[in-house]
Amino acid sequence: MNRFVCVILLFMILVMITGCGKNLKVSGTVTFADGSPLTAGLVCFIAEDGSTGRGEINSDGTYIMGFESKKDGIPKGGTYKVLIINAVKEEGHDKTGMPIEVPLINAKHSNAATSGLTFIADGKSRTFDITVEPAK
Repeated sequence: MNRFVCVILLFMILVMITGCGKNLKVSGTVTFADGSPLTAGLVCFIAEDGSTGRGEINSDGTYIMGFESKKDGIPKGGTYKVLIINAVKEEGHDKTGMPIEVPLINAKHSNAATSGLTFIADGKSRTFDITVEPAK
């Protein structure tokens, strides 16, 4: 086997082992201080350029981030503000038939300026667990 073929094969093996994706796979769990999971909502990561990644919160509190498509991760090398939206439960309907939604978390978690949450996509951290306060 000539040297060129060996180099190409070695490169292909390294790419398969290390991965060549530009995105960082990020997942985590959203819980209350007592350890119980938040069972609804979306975790949103807002990049410095204003683009947004999101991950749907499952019934066990877990989520996986997606930026361009569901669960594809987030671009590496940025700092993201983190917030949670749509963390509500439905409690019946009003007179017009519209659902009555009751918030599950403190409103501060639904605003990037007040959530106090930041994630740095440095390529090292792949887990971002979040603790939230219940609605007041």
